[in-house]
Amino acid sequence: MVKYKKFYYLIKMTFKTKFAYVKAFWINILGTFTSIIIYYFLWRFIFQKQDALAGYTAIHMTTYVILSRILSSQFSEGINPELSNWIRTGIIGIELLRPVSLFFTLFAKRVGEFVFFILFKGLPITIICFLSLGGTPPVGIWNFTMFLISICLSIRIMFFFEFIVGLCAFYTNHSYSLAYAKSALLTILSGGVVPLSLFPDRIANVLNYLPFAGMVSVPVNIYLGKYLPNETLNYLGIQVIWSLILKIIAHFYYNLAINRIIVQGG
Repeated sequence: MVKYKKFYYLIKMTFKTKFAYVKAFWINILGTFTSIIIYYFLWRFIFQKQDALAGYTAIHMTTYVILSRILSSQFSEGINPELSNWIRTGIIGIELLRPVSLFFTLFAKRVGEFVFFILFKGLPITIICFLSLGGTPPVGIWNFTMFLISICLSIRIMFFFEFIVGLCAFYTNHSYSLAYAKSALLTILSGGVVPLSLFPDRIANVLNYLPFAGMVSVPVNIYLGKYLPNETLNYLGIQVIWSLILKIIAHFYYNLAINRIIVQGG
């Protein structure tokens, strides 16, 4: 019970931090909405000359654009900037003395960021875009439920991936360039730019089994009903496996990096 209270207060603290930067929040929303509009008209032009592309109709692609751009917009955030800043300034030493683990603290903050993202950005933009641009509802209740489960698993995958990127600051003293590279890499390989099925078959088959697909492509395709029930369960299983693999890697590099702590300031 005490652990859940700590988790709740860390999420609450994250909400307060987000509300403290209202202007940045609105600019972020405007940027995401603008990217959706640009991609929408791009795909609209493409579908003027054909009815379907790689199994996607125009209405499916509109829905894919809305959901994928919203999900991929959070790649520029995450906990890796904060973790790298702690390492660079020496605050990491204080954080390690707290009665809760660093993983617990940062995971709670990541969950808080995502809940804030869904409530004040994801849902409003989705509703506005569905009403103005058009979109299709989930194929069924089962698909929508699996979509939500897939989203939850994607957060775990993203958290451990971001944690690993943040740990690089132990060796580079900062991770700004890595953060930008991470955002670009995840946006492309997760299906945030175009559906993975539009890649060459061999590349698409590989990307579908990498952890990046579970961040955008898998949940959106589940929502659209692109997978059979057994395929959906298989992809959810792959998400679980990758979350465990990345967790092991994150803990391994954390244990290596923690021995290199050198307070550089603060």
